[in-house]
Amino acid sequence: MSLANASKEISAHPGKNSVTSPTVKENMAADVDRKMRLYGVIEAFRAGKMPDNQQIDETLRYVEEHSPVEIKKLSPDGRRLIQDAKDIIETARLIVKHKNADELFQNFVAHTNDTNFQKAKVGSEAIPVDKEDVKKDGRQAVEHLRTLLTLVLTNSEARKLLSDASVIGRDLFARGASKAAERARPSPEQLSRVDDAAPAETWESRDGTAGTGQTPVVSATTSGGKGITHDPNTGATHVHTGSSTLSPTEVKHKAEATYQDTKDRTKREADDVARTADARGETDEEKAQAGKQTLKERIVGGYNSLRDRVPDEHKDRARDEWDNTKQFFRDEFPEERRDQYIYRLKKVIVECQKHQDYTTAILWFLDTLETYFAHGKNTAKGSANSAGEVTDDPSLRRATSELRTLLERFANGKSLDGIENAARTLWEDAQRDEDLRNWFRELDEFVRKTLLEPGYVLSPACTNRSDQLQDSGHAFFDQKYKGHKDAIFDEVSAWFSAWADDPLNKRFSADWKRLTKDLLFDEHGGLTFKPHLWYDIRKVILPALIEQVGYIPIPRIEYTDNTLDLVIENLTLQGQNLFPNIVSLEAHNFVQFSPYDSIPDKSAHEFTFTFSQVQADMRDVAFYFNKKTGLPKMKDSGLADVFLGGEGLTVKVHLKSAGNDRSSVFHVKDVNVKLDSLKFSVRDSKHDMLYKTLKPLATGLVKKQIAKAITDAITTGFEYVDEQLVQVRDRMAEAKDSDDKSRSQVLKEMFERKQEEVASKKGKTDSQFKIVAKRDSVLIPNAGHESGLINRQAERASAAQEGEGWRSKAFSIINPAHGTAANTHTDASRV
Repeated sequence: MSLANASKEISAHPGKNSVTSPTVKENMAADVDRKMRLYGVIEAFRAGKMPDNQQIDETLRYVEEHSPVEIKKLSPDGRRLIQDAKDIIETARLIVKHKNADELFQNFVAHTNDTNFQKAKVGSEAIPVDKEDVKKDGRQAVEHLRTLLTLVLTNSEARKLLSDASVIGRDLFARGASKAAERARPSPEQLSRVDDAAPAETWESRDGTAGTGQTPVVSATTSGGKGITHDPNTGATHVHTGSSTLSPTEVKHKAEATYQDTKDRTKREADDVARTADARGETDEEKAQAGKQTLKERIVGGYNSLRDRVPDEHKDRARDEWDNTKQFFRDEFPEERRDQYIYRLKKVIVECQKHQDYTTAILWFLDTLETYFAHGKNTAKGSANSAGEVTDDPSLRRATSELRTLLERFANGKSLDGIENAARTLWEDAQRDEDLRNWFRELDEFVRKTLLEPGYVLSPACTNRSDQLQDSGHAFFDQKYKGHKDAIFDEVSAWFSAWADDPLNKRFSADWKRLTKDLLFDEHGGLTFKPHLWYDIRKVILPALIEQVGYIPIPRIEYTDNTLDLVIENLTLQGQNLFPNIVSLEAHNFVQFSPYDSIPDKSAHEFTFTFSQVQADMRDVAFYFNKKTGLPKMKDSGLADVFLGGEGLTVKVHLKSAGNDRSSVFHVKDVNVKLDSLKFSVRDSKHDMLYKTLKPLATGLVKKQIAKAITDAITTGFEYVDEQLVQVRDRMAEAKDSDDKSRSQVLKEMFERKQEEVASKKGKTDSQFKIVAKRDSVLIPNAGHESGLINRQAERASAAQEGEGWRSKAFSIINPAHGTAANTHTDASRV
């Protein structure tokens, strides 16, 4: 017989038969089904499947239109925050719809996986980088990059540098804005005249002022010093250049004559270059180069002509502005500060060089880059045919085309041809120029030595070698190949500018900026604390999200040893019941200090943590046990309801600082566990009568045993934490006094040693405890309930494989009965 349904009550002293969220079997079944669908999505991703655009669109629409938060309970700022989140989801949905039309990204991934890299052969040898190597290198690259980022971002000097850079940047911005404001401010003399009226009944004319009886002649002066006048009486317009005066028709004829003269002169110059090249017997390539040089001279001449037309006062003003800007940065960021920053960056490298993980990661990156670079050269030189076979692979061709199209869509349709052509030109330069290849080889040696040789980056030899490489590189990148180098940077800059100008990209960025502003900043852009908004998050949004956790299905639990087999299935916890309703912290601090050495300093700290109303309302929990030894031997299975309501479970932990006791960090002074209302019911078992008979006697005993077990577990856990903290403290102190190991390395070694200890303990015992996620890995295969969650997990894992190619039905997680109609309020103007 099942237990009676519990009532819902949230108060300081709830009733014995109440919990925060009573279990409703229909709701529990629906929520567990949703969790199983989510499990199916995870399994589908593991199997290499991907959602199609319709599945993504359905999911994003559902999330957008089914807010877990009651909007009416929020403040205006809270409602704005929810709307910002909806805008981000909507923009993401539109990006998928427009940028990933025809499901380009999914097809690209699928076609990449289908590419056969083994087709590439050099004679009888395979190209040294195959598909598996690429995958392996990709995984290792992520791992090593994560290691390097962790080392740098956790380095105290690097963190201080980032903080200092932020402070200096804000200071420069504030000073620059202050100076700009001072320059924009009018002079006191100008301000004193703003209220004065202009002369009455006066008009400005070409020859001075005109009165009421005269018609003023409009006049203006161009930046080139030419004057233009227009007489309203005659309708005549004249252009004055020095001592001559021309009409618009005469100016037009003069411009046409100048254009024709320039055109004829250009043609004569081109013919002269061609005749000279023929007379010298030059090749077509040399003729083209000569033509380019002539064109370059004409462009430079045109530029110089335009520059000469700019008035000298404008040139001087622009020069002064540029000089003032450079002087501003020199004053605010002097050379001493720049040198100090460079030294501190070098110091970060030196500190990281002492870490073994840094050396391993850097060596891997450098060696891998050289491997792929050599592979590229081999393919270009001796593997033309085999490389052609790879590029002829239809899957690779489709994948390349899809990736290119996808990137160009995100860049507002701008083609990648410019970047590709500019990079190819510079690559051809390096292949033809032996000196350039040698320079790159010397650069590689310098980078390796700088990054790997301890202390080299701080030595004068490093600075001297860097200067030498810069000086020798000027000959290539500032002179010989300057145009080719600039072309690459110009094309890349133009492509990323197009990416930034894309309407959907701009909208997505604006959505995130608006969310950040509404969360952290006021209307003037200043960082501010919004108490009403944080009240919404704490009292409305966070509880709603916790409620959405719903029912938490626990996988099958198994335990076996020489005396007992135990299986528990369908264990489902309610999130709201699991979290304590009341959390309290009590602290007592005593500090005694004195300026005199003869009077010792003293301190004592005590903390009391209390977690109240941890409840449970678990229904239809399937169990199986087999008692193998002793009397009586017993085997049974069935279903059970377990209820822990009212005050539920209350845990009170009292900790005290260790003071001068170096063997501990803290002491566990007391742990008190109390259970309020515990009920359980067993059915569908072989021994129902026995359980019903023993239930009144067993309930009190079970409560005491549960309380004792929890008390012992918490005490042992805190004592174990104290022991580990003592070991960490002592080993960190040893590492601080020694240069052999860093603190992070000490922590890593301790963690690895603990893993080895756990593994060795597992090998010494005959007992096994396991949380089983897959049906084919159970410890006790002949036990369990037919409705167990592990069977449903197997069904979802099998369903994840259903679908053609990369598609899977597992991603259709929105129930059609609860689906949403098309979003009719989308603002098309924002796309």
